[in-house]
Amino acid sequence: MDSKLEAAGGESPAPEQERADLVVTFGTDEPPVPWRRIALGPLSFLLSDQSIRRITWHGVELVRAISWPIRDENWATYAAVTLDEATAWSEGRITGRIEQSIDGGRLALTVEFSASEEGTLSVAVTMTPKGGAFATNRAGLTVLHPIRGLTGAPVTLTHPDGSSEDARFPELIKPSQPMKDIAGLAYGIGPAAVDMRFEGEVFEMEDQRNWSDASYKTYCVPLKEPFTYEIAEPQTQRASFSFSGSLLASTPQGGDTPPRVELLGRNAPDVGLVLEEGWLGGAPTLDATRLCGTSHLLLRIDATTSAAFLDEVFQLARTLAVEIDLELVLDDARPEAAIEALAARIATAGIVPRRVIALTEAYLKSYQPTATWPDGPPPSALVEMSRQAFPEALIGGGMLTNFTEFNRCPPEPELCDFVFHGNSATVHASDDLSVVETLEALPQVFRSAEALAGQAAYRLGLVSIGMRTNPYGAKVSDNPEQLRETMARPDPRHRGLFAAAWAVGVLASTGQSNVEALCLAAPTGPFGLAYTPQAHAQPGFDQGEGVVVPLFHVHREARRLAGAPGVMMAGLPEGVVAYGAKVEGQTRIMIANLSQVRRTVTLPEMSLALVLDRGSARSAMADSDWLRTAPRVPLQELSLAPYAVGFLSMGAQA
Repeated sequence: MDSKLEAAGGESPAPEQERADLVVTFGTDEPPVPWRRIALGPLSFLLSDQSIRRITWHGVELVRAISWPIRDENWATYAAVTLDEATAWSEGRITGRIEQSIDGGRLALTVEFSASEEGTLSVAVTMTPKGGAFATNRAGLTVLHPIRGLTGAPVTLTHPDGSSEDARFPELIKPSQPMKDIAGLAYGIGPAAVDMRFEGEVFEMEDQRNWSDASYKTYCVPLKEPFTYEIAEPQTQRASFSFSGSLLASTPQGGDTPPRVELLGRNAPDVGLVLEEGWLGGAPTLDATRLCGTSHLLLRIDATTSAAFLDEVFQLARTLAVEIDLELVLDDARPEAAIEALAARIATAGIVPRRVIALTEAYLKSYQPTATWPDGPPPSALVEMSRQAFPEALIGGGMLTNFTEFNRCPPEPELCDFVFHGNSATVHASDDLSVVETLEALPQVFRSAEALAGQAAYRLGLVSIGMRTNPYGAKVSDNPEQLRETMARPDPRHRGLFAAAWAVGVLASTGQSNVEALCLAAPTGPFGLAYTPQAHAQPGFDQGEGVVVPLFHVHREARRLAGAPGVMMAGLPEGVVAYGAKVEGQTRIMIANLSQVRRTVTLPEMSLALVLDRGSARSAMADSDWLRTAPRVPLQELSLAPYAVGFLSMGAQA
């Protein structure tokens, strides 16, 4: 027998880890999910009270996750309180039981699972309402299938009536459900295969890459049912998995080739700042904004935006000598009158926008492709209205929210000068592992968007961990407790090293795309680079410790690289990403460690390096000019702790 249980890398907080280090890394003293690694011969997975993750057979990941989320009426996930958790081991087998309370005890959740070294895994979830029916948008078992190795791959689909059909996982991201009426699925990656069966409910699949999740998701109940329904009596759902196949003769694994720098054949994208009223700040913030710079200001306005704020934006753009792009949110009832009124106010403020995209308020929400869509003019009709109101500007089509909405209501590229959407990393899951996994999906998001873009330029709005607006419910969460929460506007990790490393990953993901521009932050506010007091606590800042978040320095460097010939680094260790460009005779690269363990990178040549990590973060957060004032050291072996970022200069002038 070969069975073991161990803590899974840095994801499990060590007892000696101080609160201050958690705050510097994650912006909160809430510990990360304590994953435990379970190994049963060739079967292994990560286990927590939230899910079973990274399920591998002979080292091949065949199932990304099995979870049991309970969604509220805004599609956010209820925080489950674990009342009891127990596991038991026998020869080559583990069994477990998790008891949880949802929404103050209104729903009781019991999860039972077992797994064996023979390659079997089963999970049963029982949901019991307490004190009356429990309203939910969706509840119960969810199974995620990895995209690596499965994109475009064949799958056998079994229906509840016992019939089966051959299908394929979508190559380009599908806006609607690619598979329905699911009772079983069978597929393989290389020599490894899995056969899974579902009971207790009818399941269907959605393409979670729409939301930048790195998975296809099999879930219940089908979306043809009401979005809010009631659990009136106990319900049990089951999923069982059978793994098979063995490894072929060993082949060389990646990572043996030393890291090397390669030209991308395209320039690094522009990096802007998003703005809406309340996100500009006072004099200290403006000083920091001037120092970090920006390629452009992406300004969102509606009928309530004040004239004073427009004047401030005009002055900032003139000081920075940058263009202003506009996102216009229009009244649903009279969009033509609304756009004319906004155009007049913008002209009065002296703003001459370079680019404009307009949407009615109704299109800040999401609609299934087959659903009833809003009355009034569609987004394509607003393109011509925008051209009439802003004849000198480039006019965009697309969405102000996620790729999901862009994919469900794609622009007509022949009408547009550019296409556009944003992205939030915490629509379905908010743990650190899931947020990092979104970086795996972004290149496929970009490819799918480009397939819809025609000859139009491709630009991104805000790409962030938190959610700016909620297309799927009444509102975003204000997250007053500053926890890792789905569909929350202020995410605490935005203030920590985590967001800086994640942002390097976002930038790196554009390498093989046609993304012309993107935004990672605002001057201040929930997505701010510079500190200002907020309604929620901001540990590490509220007592005067910090003036800028670590992401500030990534944005500043990315702004410096914008428009220069882009480079990539091949041969990096697992979990390490890099983004760079050739600037003024040097190769400048940011390297981030998004894994949970320390990584060492052997650089292709001696470099001058500055590392942003727990040891330097407090200095970097207290000094907005840290990239210039902190001493760089020559090295060729770069050691990075989890979520650290290295700023490197290579070349004769380094």
